[in-house]
Amino acid sequence: MTPSTTGRKRSRLACQTCRDLKRRCDGARPCGTCVRFEYECIYHEGKTRKGRRPQSLEHTAPAIKPPTPVAVRLMSAQASPEEAAQSTSGVPPHNQARSLEANSGSAFVRKLALRLDPKKNPRMHTFAWNAFLGSRQAKRIPVYHAIAELLSLQRMQELATVYFQQVDPIYGFIDRHEVTRHIQLRWTTQMVQQASDAVLCGIAALGCLFSRVHSDQAELDLVESARILLEQSMSTPATVTSITAWLLRVVYLRVAGTHYEAWMASSMVMHMIEAAGLTVESSSESALPSTRQEVDSETARRIVLVAQHLNIWMSFDMGLTRVSLSNISITMLPTPRPGDYTYEISELLPFSIELDPERKPTAAELETALHTVLSRAHSIPPTVLAQCNLALCLCRRLRSLEVSLTEAVLQKILVLTTNGIQAAQAILAARAPWHHMAYVPFQIVCVLLAIDTVSSISQLRDAMQCLKDISAVYNTKATEDALKTARSLVLLHQRGKEMFASALSDILKLCPANPVDVVSETSPTLSDGTEWMDGFPMDFSNLQYFDIEQFLNPGFFWNAGSNGMM
Repeated sequence: MTPSTTGRKRSRLACQTCRDLKRRCDGARPCGTCVRFEYECIYHEGKTRKGRRPQSLEHTAPAIKPPTPVAVRLMSAQASPEEAAQSTSGVPPHNQARSLEANSGSAFVRKLALRLDPKKNPRMHTFAWNAFLGSRQAKRIPVYHAIAELLSLQRMQELATVYFQQVDPIYGFIDRHEVTRHIQLRWTTQMVQQASDAVLCGIAALGCLFSRVHSDQAELDLVESARILLEQSMSTPATVTSITAWLLRVVYLRVAGTHYEAWMASSMVMHMIEAAGLTVESSSESALPSTRQEVDSETARRIVLVAQHLNIWMSFDMGLTRVSLSNISITMLPTPRPGDYTYEISELLPFSIELDPERKPTAAELETALHTVLSRAHSIPPTVLAQCNLALCLCRRLRSLEVSLTEAVLQKILVLTTNGIQAAQAILAARAPWHHMAYVPFQIVCVLLAIDTVSSISQLRDAMQCLKDISAVYNTKATEDALKTARSLVLLHQRGKEMFASALSDILKLCPANPVDVVSETSPTLSDGTEWMDGFPMDFSNLQYFDIEQFLNPGFFWNAGSNGMM
């Protein structure tokens, strides 16, 4: 046997993780699935495709092998008693894997490409997770400086103003008056406090991010200085100030950093919140020592809700475990206040939590959640994109359960996707690079192709134009890859339609129309065999509930029973 033959054989061997989860394995080492979902990729070299041979006594002892990714999630999840009862009742690994893939927009892209053309499909990749994916930090080498050395008082005030105009209305968990007071104190007395300086660095870095298309040296130094200050404080008990600084770093990384670094920081924030006791309301009846920091309930509630929102969706996007706090008792939403829309994000949180792969929502519950999310009215572009992202995830979950959506629901989805494209364009015009700016339009392209109706395909032009505009302004590898991949998916879809049309043409050639009478002296009217359709418009007008678009939908005949035809 030649080495090349041996290599081909090994490439067809699936890793143990993909075997356990019943997933397609590409045979790479590590394989694409394990790289994408951060699994440990293990190959058992002794196994072959042939029948198993009797093992000798020295091989009969069961080998200790690492737990599967599903087992790791079940062991590491910090679930409440109700969640623990659900998990111990047993979630089939393949069902949990399907839910995991449905939550991840990247996995959906790959599955869509596999459906369009199994031979030509993109590898698993977090397309357009944000517009930068770390490119802003990769331009120069950052250096640590004290905040007062990096910025003048006037520049710090300008960046703080940008932050409170652009970021705080969406993720409002900082007291503006307290920040203003601390800025004045820091530049007049030169009093250094690590956690407070880290907060100011985080605010200033986000101010730079939302005021400049391209990063400057000050922004990079601010991010690096905040990181160093926060890492130096990790050995001390968590405080509200240090948690606030870490949460600001999570927001920055979600908008401009890489997904793994952002997820790690987000998970750390969740554990710090629990350690500081921010998840429970103060009570004098508990026998346990209280760890709750001195902070008002409204601020604590906002910190917890924003941190939960970010951690949940980062985990979903990457197919990793979210941090589920077991002793959380804060259930109230933040109090609405003028110019603040944090409550709109928070109102989506219960639906996001129900999408956890370790939970078992039924198809009916997911449909109810989708109806509720679609009927919501959001006020500003960033929250509209958050609503759209949640609705698309619910659609993917229902699709994974092989649930057929009604025409009315599909129309509502298309209305929301239209609003999502418009919201992304508005964010681009404001030069406010929220993380959903490119991610949601890219996911909209995928969902429109999956719906595959006349109405959905007609929206593709706007979605693709939105991605093109974003790539023109924020010209990064992340936006270019998203645009190229979206175009490839549309091209694969077009080729599939052409093959479908070619097959129909071949069928018509097998059954040609009546031959033309060549003996006739007059030129007869050529027939294409469709004269019987001349009466269709009149017939259609008599059908009160006939929908021509539904008739042309490929899924119409496939789901004939659900359309009342069977």
